[in-house]
This record gives sequence, structure tokens and C-alpha cells, in this order.
Amino acid sequence: MKISEDCELGYYLKVVENYQDINLNQQKFVIRKSQSLIELMKLLDHENNRNFVTNAIILMLSLEEDLPPDNYNNLGIDVNSISVEERKFLMKNLKAEFLHS
Repeated sequence: MKISEDCELGYYLKVVENYQDINLNQQKFVIRKSQSLIELMKLLDHENNRNFVTNAIILMLSLEEDLPPDNYNNLGIDVNSISVEERKFLMKNLKAEFLHS
């Protein structure tokens, strides 16, 4: 049975809710995660569900990682910590770069 887009969305939301539930202890969290993976594996009986299962597993793995979203996430300087002159210079150059390319 191919699952509908509404079921897919519902599943994704359930996964995110599980990861946001701070009241769960580690053991209950692992049990819920394992149950979710078992549910996903059952869906692989149908070829049409392969992309959904792949995406759901990627979502679960990415929520579990304690890594920044990308290499540039923690780089740079807070714009509020630089002087007004530096901020104006930065804004001028950014506008020139993005508006005239």
C-alpha cells in the first residue's frame, strides 16, 4: 500500500514531536525511535514508499546529530558588535554584490 502525502506529513510531524519531547527519558526515547524505524521498515514492502522511508530516516538522523547545520553556521561576527562605519561598509558591499550581479 502506497501511503498518501497526508500520512507522510503526519509521520514527519510525529518524528519531530518525539525529538522535541523533553519529558522523555533516554530509554523511552530510544524505544520510540526504534518503534518508528520498525514502522518505516514495514513500509518498504512497497517500492513506492522507498523515497518516503529514505527521507524519514534522513530526518531522524539529522535530528539526532549535534552538529551545526553547515560549516558557516558558527563563522563570522555579529553585525551588532561592529561599529556603525563598518556596518555601513559591509551593507554597501553586500548590496553591490547581490543587486548588481
